[in-house]
Amino acid sequence: MNSLSDKKIDQLVSAYGEEYTPDVEQGLQKLHARLGMEQKETTVRQLPRRRWLSVAAAILLLCSAAYFLFPGQETVVYANSGESPMEVKLVDGTVAVLQSGTTLSHDPAYNEVDRRIQLDGQAFLQVQKDKSRPFFVASTATELRVTGTAFNLRIAGEELEVEVSEGSVELTRENEKLAVTANQCGLSSKGKTLQLMEAPNLNRHAWRTGKMVFEDASLAEVLEAMRTNFGFSVKGNKGCDFPVSGSFSTDNPVAILETIAKLGGGELETSGSSGQAFRLMGICQ
Repeated sequence: MNSLSDKKIDQLVSAYGEEYTPDVEQGLQKLHARLGMEQKETTVRQLPRRRWLSVAAAILLLCSAAYFLFPGQETVVYANSGESPMEVKLVDGTVAVLQSGTTLSHDPAYNEVDRRIQLDGQAFLQVQKDKSRPFFVASTATELRVTGTAFNLRIAGEELEVEVSEGSVELTRENEKLAVTANQCGLSSKGKTLQLMEAPNLNRHAWRTGKMVFEDASLAEVLEAMRTNFGFSVKGNKGCDFPVSGSFSTDNPVAILETIAKLGGGELETSGSSGQAFRLMGICQ
């Protein structure tokens, strides 16, 4: 090894011990330029809701800045640990409203060739139209594909349910495909074929819109809407059914169940200590 090389090595070793502060802003600029984002930023904000009196959101946000600081981090994560919905605007202009307890994640290369996200929980998505970069959501066994549309999406394990308010989406599971258009709902469940249901009132959006509308709906349909929106487990008399019609505010979801119980000639009883389990007592008698 010659003397010049030895001197250079000494300089490098000396510099290595000096304090180093990474230029995150410069790193972000380089990443945005590489992805052709023209300095578009991801934004996150907590949304107000009438029935939530206080919001103490603990939001885990591992964005591109964190990716520069921690090169081993391969996933961008948005987690809503607050009580109110959280709005996330992705770099392509797509807006996602996350229900409490929901996590959305994507690869750092999101929007480079296509747009792929993962979701655990429930969210409303307004997908920015871009035919050259299709938008995908994948669950354990089902993939949802869109080019530009608005829909409510709920993923819990192998169950995926999408209710479309604008445009259309396509569900794929093994060898099955299902097109779901506006005011329709598609459901993918383990061990069952893909199901298509009409959804004229978009009640699966109720956790966000604050309103449920039923027109001669069966009791089972109403209780399923309460389960998918608020995680309620409601038990009643087997075989009991009666039509339900009306418009309900979701500011107090338990009050909806109390009204349903009265319509059936009974009353609502809380089951357990979770605040999520109920029984319809004395209905259909």
